[in-house]
Amino acid sequence: MKFGLILVPQVRNGEPEPFGELIEQIEFAEELGYESVWLTEHHFSEYGRAAVSALAGHAAARTSRIRISTAVVVLPFHHPIRVAEDWATLDHLSGGRVDVGIGRGSQPAEFAGFDVSMDEARERYQESLNIIKKAWTEESFSYDGQFWKIPEVEVLPKPIQKPHPPLWCAAVSPYTVKMTVDNGINGLIGPYLTPFEMLKRDYFDVWHQATADAGRQDLQMCHNEFVYVGESDEEVKRDVEEYVMWYVRKAAKIWGQRDRSKVSAQSANYNDILEFFDTVKFDEVYNDLAILGTPDTVTEKLRWLRDEGGCDYVMNFMWFGGISHEKAMRNMELFAKEVMPRLEADRATEAAATSTT
Repeated sequence: MKFGLILVPQVRNGEPEPFGELIEQIEFAEELGYESVWLTEHHFSEYGRAAVSALAGHAAARTSRIRISTAVVVLPFHHPIRVAEDWATLDHLSGGRVDVGIGRGSQPAEFAGFDVSMDEARERYQESLNIIKKAWTEESFSYDGQFWKIPEVEVLPKPIQKPHPPLWCAAVSPYTVKMTVDNGINGLIGPYLTPFEMLKRDYFDVWHQATADAGRQDLQMCHNEFVYVGESDEEVKRDVEEYVMWYVRKAAKIWGQRDRSKVSAQSANYNDILEFFDTVKFDEVYNDLAILGTPDTVTEKLRWLRDEGGCDYVMNFMWFGGISHEKAMRNMELFAKEVMPRLEADRATEAAATSTT
């Protein structure tokens, strides 16, 4: 399995901006052997920070091997030419180490802040994606769309990676999973805090069927999960309960419009999730909805995702809800030293068994 690290800085109670700690975690992730880091874009609240291209540039300058990624650039909030220019430039600065995660957004306050209608999010996303691909792969192009009118232009620089940096789309509904495959891009598939059987049925199986039907088994799937490793269940519960539940309750407030009569049809699938987040208890999160516990427990849950769900790339959410930087760093280290080697050993055992048959 491959493991990345998703970073969603949450700045509670007027605490200092954690950008230095974020970069330190990225450097440590590279040292520990993580595949990638994924930076998230959020606006106008203590939940997350916005300037992912600036953070990605700093991260690229401070590292040499780890892939620098986004989860995600919210395309309806940006001019697509600027997205193409920024990430092509970052591709050069990183020596070809960037992946570009994209999405259409979900938070009503963010759409209101940018004066963009949520009812247009899907269409704006698709137009922007079409333009970005053209900007990266065509010597020059023009575009006459519903939202963007672009005269004949040559967008420079072109990316190092050909035909362009790997693209990933966030997909938290079966419809979006299929749309991602139709667009021929990799998938950040399924929401976290979801029972594993539901993830498999409603997201992973849909992805695998869609890629098989399209003949696109070359496309990659990654899934993100709350992950925390400790020496005992008692230690882990003590460390994380406050922070997990702050995050869950905060998400219930800001991820969507709670008045169903005002909900955009494009984001109606969020309402059941948000109402669930209002009432879910910590024990349910701990036992059934996240990857929290001892190295044995965490390893077994990941084996299930890999062997039953067909998911071999996981994005670990390890610094959540304002948990301390020190605990996040220890979590990263324990996972890398106590869990990753066991999963690597599985692969070696499987390879040895295959070679003798």
